[in-house]
Amino acid sequence: MTEFQAAETVLSRVLQAHGQACGCEGACGKDHAGGRCGEPNRTGKPKLTAAPYPPRSTDAENIAAPLEQLRPWCGPCWRQATKRVQQDVAEARRQDLEAAQLDLFDLAGGAAA
Repeated sequence: MTEFQAAETVLSRVLQAHGQACGCEGACGKDHAGGRCGEPNRTGKPKLTAAPYPPRSTDAENIAAPLEQLRPWCGPCWRQATKRVQQDVAEARRQDLEAAQLDLFDLAGGAAA
């Protein structure tokens, strides 16, 4: 595990490694000019945050991501990217449930399984 300096934060490490701007490359659904969002880090609000790229489907998974997987995110990109991931997971679960329910009945033969 890497040792941190007294005034160093996770965000400062991420900004040093990946630049002082939002690193979203379209996970939010936008087609960013130049391939990255580029929203700069500001001293006031809103600030960038350090989070995994690509985002995970749960807060617990996002929080547990190792430092090497973190990138700087602006608030709008992060919110949209996590919303998209959560919607994709919900749709996959819905499809799995639907498929599991169809397997309960033999619709081709007309008899219950």
